Amino acid sequence: MDTRFRAAGAADIPATVSERLKFRVPPAFFELPVHQAPELVGEELIELAQDIYPSGNAELWFQYAAAQLPVVAEMMEAGVGYAGFCLLDLDGRHSTATVTATLLESVPDGRKVTASSIAAELSGTGDERDRTQVETVWLAAGEAAARFTSEIMTLPAEITDSGRSEEVEIGKIAVFLPLRRHAEMALFELSTPCMEDWDLYSELFFTIVNTLEIADAEPSADDAPAHQPQPQWPTSAAPTTQADVAHDVEVPPQPKPVRNVFG
Repeated sequence: MDTRFRAAGAADIPATVSERLKFRVPPAFFELPVHQAPELVGEELIELAQDIYPSGNAELWFQYAAAQLPVVAEMMEAGVGYAGFCLLDLDGRHSTATVTATLLESVPDGRKVTASSIAAELSGTGDERDRTQVETVWLAAGEAAARFTSEIMTLPAEITDSGRSEEVEIGKIAVFLPLRRHAEMALFELSTPCMEDWDLYSELFFTIVNTLEIADAEPSADDAPAHQPQPQWPTSAAPTTQADVAHDVEVPPQPKPVRNVFG
């Protein structure tokens, strides 16, 4: 089992969605350069490749940067404020997941929305091939809508080990948190092709989302405290209690375990 999620407190890494929205990720995460000026993205990706593959060579680093460049460009065009991913060795088995965060306008006309209204809208969408569940959840920063999906993606032959096109199941979670005072919405998303590690990553994802701090928020009866205690990153795929995730911040229970969502 990879032990890099054992770090806590000062070892976790600050991250931002915008200047007003801050959260924390575990030190095992690598960050994609979605904040960089376009002319610097290539250089930043080369440096990222060197961090990921310190024993690699210039050709490998260039190939990695070239493959990631269109992905980062697409994220930047979509307004993604943070994009990070982990590469884990779980008892000799490679595993990965990606987390992104975006600050969105809730609706084009600026009308404020609620978690319930978002959940109702999300429940009426989705491809027939997807397995989807939508529900409202309570986070340390407030009530949000959560969408759990399982999608089938076809990988082209040139990127598979077998040299043939292969289908892979991708598990995703999207959390939509309305920001009541600004008619805006924070969107956090998790994506992983490693469904055998789904419990680990879903637990980790909600741990990350529960560290969100809204810098300009004024405390109110409906909002959680602006400053939350530091997270304890999960050390195994076993579910933690609500107190483990929110660190004694009293909030209603999290959604049901994901293994129940996907059967």
